[in-house]
Amino acid sequence: MRKILLICFSLTLLHAGTINIVSATQGSTAEVVHNKSQTISGTVTEVITSAGFTYTEVDTGKEKLWATGPGFIALKKGDVIAFSAEMPVKNFHSNSLGRDFSVIYFIKQYITDKGIPTIAVPHAQIEQQQKIDSVTPSFPGTRGEVKTGDYLRELKMDGLNGEDKKLSEFKGKPLIINVWASWCGPCRDEMGSLERLAKRYNGKEFNVIGISTDDYHHKATAFIEQTGITFGNYLDSKLVLENMLGANTIPLTILVDDNGRILEKVRGAREWDSMEIIDAIGEVFHLRLKQEDQ
Repeated sequence: MRKILLICFSLTLLHAGTINIVSATQGSTAEVVHNKSQTISGTVTEVITSAGFTYTEVDTGKEKLWATGPGFIALKKGDVIAFSAEMPVKNFHSNSLGRDFSVIYFIKQYITDKGIPTIAVPHAQIEQQQKIDSVTPSFPGTRGEVKTGDYLRELKMDGLNGEDKKLSEFKGKPLIINVWASWCGPCRDEMGSLERLAKRYNGKEFNVIGISTDDYHHKATAFIEQTGITFGNYLDSKLVLENMLGANTIPLTILVDDNGRILEKVRGAREWDSMEIIDAIGEVFHLRLKQEDQ
């Protein structure tokens, strides 16, 4: 479990399973803060609602950090809140806000100093969520999105550093699809590790490809040339792939089995050639991946 948690972008494991979350159900922030290893508390300094999520900046007294949860959350500046600290996402890009977060926490609910869960959901839904031992955070879907567990539709892809190909041509081996853009800082940060991962395993145990959501072909190709990427990359100028893959946030990395079925979606940048992540990839694909000396 420790290995998988390291690759987890805090929203979902690279394993086909889910994250175990301790729900903050105590009656007040004082009670929540008592378990310091699993919770964070502080004063709200900024609240932003966008695309079905409420983003909250919290001053803990030592630092300011961001958290977000689905739905409308009745918070205001000066409120004292606490929430689970188990789901931090590093290098997260929000398309709806048009900004990057170095770290942001995705949560199920807040507890205020009045002891009231602040996400406005029906009582029956709260009870149902409390019965679930493992959950994954939800994201607003995209039009025509293929969900985890379903099969990708056939599609022709426009080559950026190679020939045009169809998705079906990659069947027969597991596939890692990375969705990126040249303007996305976290995408740029993880590209080197993806290149190293591809050089080690591409065409062998599994394949690695990239999908650029850049509006302009020349910007995507310039980025590829600058970074020296050699694995296959394709342009998604009409947002067809972005919508099918559910890339409402980037970077987004999709793990697909050898028959074209989506096994896992990983949001946020990763060090893809680290030992822990390679182990996690192997668990998802049910492969024993030989690791070279790091």
